[in-house]
Amino acid sequence: MLVTSIRQITESEIPGLLLVLSGTVAGGFPSPAADYYQPPISLDELVGLRAPHVFLAEAEGDSMAPAAIITRTKLVVDRSQTPCAGLVVVAYVDNQPVVKRLAKRSDETLFLSSDNPNYPPIEGDNIDIFGVVTWSLTRHVP
Repeated sequence: MLVTSIRQITESEIPGLLLVLSGTVAGGFPSPAADYYQPPISLDELVGLRAPHVFLAEAEGDSMAPAAIITRTKLVVDRSQTPCAGLVVVAYVDNQPVVKRLAKRSDETLFLSSDNPNYPPIEGDNIDIFGVVTWSLTRHVP
């Protein structure tokens, strides 16, 4: 799965507070929790968008579809996180950015794997980990 762009987030892209819909919609009697107040949340604070080590990337392809990362999914990439086996990372392979899962062999060597079994693992000395994917955001309407 390719990464089509990696960039820092501009101030104008950071939203204000988002209202939270709490509880569930009742099909019968109203829920006693319906009056529970859920304060607005800041997407910026939730995912740390203002931090200088946080970047926004856009994915393309289906090799990470089982992890709900598909074409046009926005990825929040944190360069301050320590990459370790099991985490989804953005890495450069031969200077091409990709999003994959970091994995470790029994001999402790690291490699990149796709969550889609149709894609082979990537290994070798030409891998440079850019950062750890901490959030993925997928738009559900065209």
